[in-house]
Amino acid sequence: MKKFQKFLWKLATIDGTAHNISMGVAAGVFVSFSPLVPFHTILGIVFAIILRGSKRAAVICVWLSNPLTIPIFYAAAYYAGIAVLGFEHADIGIIYKLIDIMGAKMKLSIKLEEARLLLHSQMDIFYSMLFGGAVLGLPSAIGSYFLTKYWVKRLRNEEDIPIE
Repeated sequence: MKKFQKFLWKLATIDGTAHNISMGVAAGVFVSFSPLVPFHTILGIVFAIILRGSKRAAVICVWLSNPLTIPIFYAAAYYAGIAVLGFEHADIGIIYKLIDIMGAKMKLSIKLEEARLLLHSQMDIFYSMLFGGAVLGLPSAIGSYFLTKYWVKRLRNEEDIPIE
């Protein structure tokens, strides 16, 4: 619980309003559900810019997707995607092979090429994971926005006054 409190305090002390920080958190949380792991930080910043949120908060929150949570997120995104898109269930072992590729010690260009070849052979899996990640990420982002705004205001004991 202390780590979570420390995390909330770090968010509350980021420059900007509670709304700005919360939009950045929402951007980072949304991106963390995508299967595009090598691009999470970049995508988090892009979404934060689009939403006029805190880029720093977005970068912190894309780490919701980490080596411990990626297998859970990938599998959940896959199953949500096939349920919504109506695709046939494929061999989920391919998803875990993709996780192994992303975790392997090799150049990013080689990782991306390996992932591209794997996904090209199974585009339904990639589309399922991408769409399922969005389906799971959107309500998580919305919830994280409201929770973060509440906690930032509570920790700052203020009414949306920016820290500068």
